[in-house]
Amino acid sequence: MSPLLVVVSIVLVDLLGFTIVMPLLPRFAQEYQFSDGQIGLLMAAYPMCQLVAGPILGRLSDRFGRRPVLAVSQAGTALSFLILGLSREYGVMLLARMLDGASGGNILVAQAYIADVTKPEHRARSLGLIGAAFGVGFVLGPLLGGVLVELPISHDWQLRLPFLVAAAFSTLAWFLVLFKLPESRPADGRTRPEARVLSWRGVAATLSSPKVAGLVAVGALVVLGFAALEGTFSLFLQRRMGWGTSRAAFGFAFLGLVSAFIQGGLIRRLVPKYGEPKLIVAGIAALIVGFVAMALAQGWPLLLGAILIIGVGHGLANPTVQGLLSRVTPASDQGAVFGTLSSAQTLARMTNYLLANYLLGLGLSYTSAPYWEAAAVAGVALILALAVVGRVGLGVGEGSPDLADSEVDRSALSAGGRSRSR
Repeated sequence: MSPLLVVVSIVLVDLLGFTIVMPLLPRFAQEYQFSDGQIGLLMAAYPMCQLVAGPILGRLSDRFGRRPVLAVSQAGTALSFLILGLSREYGVMLLARMLDGASGGNILVAQAYIADVTKPEHRARSLGLIGAAFGVGFVLGPLLGGVLVELPISHDWQLRLPFLVAAAFSTLAWFLVLFKLPESRPADGRTRPEARVLSWRGVAATLSSPKVAGLVAVGALVVLGFAALEGTFSLFLQRRMGWGTSRAAFGFAFLGLVSAFIQGGLIRRLVPKYGEPKLIVAGIAALIVGFVAMALAQGWPLLLGAILIIGVGHGLANPTVQGLLSRVTPASDQGAVFGTLSSAQTLARMTNYLLANYLLGLGLSYTSAPYWEAAAVAGVALILALAVVGRVGLGVGEGSPDLADSEVDRSALSAGGRSRSR
């Protein structure tokens, strides 16, 4: 088994574990009568700690090697799931989520590993495998979680079992790191430019360019709006639709399937034909429509339509923002720019996990509030996108030949800026 396939397998196994848990975490927390504010903090703890730990793990992997950092972070993820599955105390669960977040930079280290072992001309294809792993994980994980919570065991263990299975998946990924993954860094410790991690100097340089800063802001706003759905979807389905945990998990799987279909295949045909600017605008406009439909949904037909539109909108907007961003960024600055984007999107998730759950907790008459807020955020993103796209220019449009051939663009479309957002 090649090192590339091993690291992709590690990402897939890890994603399966986290996507089993994501739809169930709010319901799991509610089972122990935590407030909506506490649930929001439980969701936000991961990105908060990931924001701090990600660059640190990247630097440590540059100094000490990818393999030991991946091993330690994967062990932390497995331990956090085990604690969540066995604990009943809020403080302990919060610490487990913080541990998971501190371990959550491992996906960035995995991407750096691929940069180490892949020739530049093949890097886009290799990073695309990471994107495929994300797509498969986001579809299969929720489906498996929905099956696990329906097993004929005691009610208490029905909600705990998915967390323990997630811990088992993370442990399997840890064993793959230990026994199947060779070190990718040179023995003499030389640092390759492609693997450099984000620095404050890189952030300052990124934000000094109006074009780049504008696109980073658009990308962060897209994630800010989408985080309202990620953080409240399970509780919303229970309170508005009366759906149980397993049906909520299948709802997540449907959303993941739509988004994976768009990002994993259709986007490659749409970008050369229509150009990234038009797809960014269309994707954000679809998000607005989808969030409004979610806010108004009283039955499953409109709900499924809303999920479909949101999945299409997110699948169009997120990768095309990254693709256009790569076009306006010099090759030497790609790492700093995408590191800044990743940090901005992580901060956005943390913010709206807290805010959306606070809005949801205002009462039964406010169950739509998170999605009205998300629609407003998407509206701001659309206005900014129209201004930024007009400013970028560059002749980037329909059928631009270098768009189809650009190595950087294809890697950004396949896997750029993705991170686990638990």
